[in-house]
Amino acid sequence: MKSFAIRILWLTRAIAPVFVLFAFLILGFAAESNAAKEVTPIPVPKNVIFPGQVITDALLKDRLVPVDYLNRVSVHVDRSQTVGMVARTTLMPNQPIFTNSVVEPDVVKVNRPTIMEYVSGTLRITAEVVPLASAKKGEFVKARNVHSGSIVTGIAMGNGMIQARALR
Repeated sequence: MKSFAIRILWLTRAIAPVFVLFAFLILGFAAESNAAKEVTPIPVPKNVIFPGQVITDALLKDRLVPVDYLNRVSVHVDRSQTVGMVARTTLMPNQPIFTNSVVEPDVVKVNRPTIMEYVSGTLRITAEVVPLASAKKGEFVKARNVHSGSIVTGIAMGNGMIQARALR
């Protein structure tokens, strides 16, 4: 009788971890399936978008992804974050758009004549310049004055102009 009791005790100790593991697996899959049901739409390209191409609303469609996916990767979750940006890399159809795959467009283009403006109170001076490099909004850019040939520095503005700053 004693050996039978020992065998039963040994058997329960051997089988108990299997039952506990089985219960955790069942509960884990149930929790995972609930998390998988929580989805959110993100913008993805309809077709291939090539580097240098400006992203428009017509080039995008929505795709549902699990919410926990957004915690693991850095992708654009709103169309307004993506529309108007320029693709840095090739964006494939139905694939999420990673935040480092797009950049803001250049507002000042190299070798394209533009206007440089200096404003101080009521004084306003403008000059035609040729930028020596492309620049995004808010970046410093050097440009050559068309009339004098001198090189000046300013900040690229959103309207395509360059704002000159006085040095103090």
